[in-house]
Amino acid sequence: MKLKIKSIFLLTVFIILAFAAASSAQDFSARVTAIEGDVTFKSDAETEWKPVAAGMELKEGVYIMTAFESTCTLEFKDKSVLSVKELSKIQISKFALQAKSVNANVSLFNGKVKATVHRDIDTKTEFQVKTPVSTISVRGTEEEIYYAPGFGVEVQNIFGLVEVTNHIGQRQMLAKGDNTEVSRENKSPKPVSHTAEKTRKDFVKNTAATEEEEEFKSNVLVPSFDQISDMLRDLSEISREKQAHPTTNIVISW
Repeated sequence: MKLKIKSIFLLTVFIILAFAAASSAQDFSARVTAIEGDVTFKSDAETEWKPVAAGMELKEGVYIMTAFESTCTLEFKDKSVLSVKELSKIQISKFALQAKSVNANVSLFNGKVKATVHRDIDTKTEFQVKTPVSTISVRGTEEEIYYAPGFGVEVQNIFGLVEVTNHIGQRQMLAKGDNTEVSRENKSPKPVSHTAEKTRKDFVKNTAATEEEEEFKSNVLVPSFDQISDMLRDLSEISREKQAHPTTNIVISW
């Protein structure tokens, strides 16, 4: 009888310890693999921001904030990687890792992140980045997401497939190299543009004349083709005249 009670007791202790270990492991969502500059964190219940250190393990609900010229790289338990760029604020809103599934949700309040989502053929992975105006569903891909309050979100897909959805359910699928923008939560995603085309448009926009340059050009008298031809003809005649009369001083004005 005593042996039976002892066996039951030991089994109960083993179950409790196993459950505690599983719960503890589940609390750990991501690890900080690299930091540069001033990077801080806080839990959902805290008000004080504390410095982030490399190797730190972060739980679900933690906020991360980067200062100017500061970055932070997180590696989730499923080996997905999130690079938090400068002047950004995020939250690990949800991370659930099970035997055959991963459900991750990162909130981007401002700034820029680069997500590289790990894909396992035997695991169903749902990795989402949410902003105040859209939800970006990442499917075993790599992409950059930039959000600025008041201006909206811009998504650039580097590899794989990405689905961008606004808050009223309008969707846009992005293939490799595609870009889109969502300006407000009730605005549909802009038509897809390719990276090369976007780069060309940005170059044209960045090299366009400013208002000051346009005003300067409007005030400068640019000679016509006929006027330039007349000038060249006059210079040719002057040259011949100087060759015929080397000591002659000729003054030309126009």
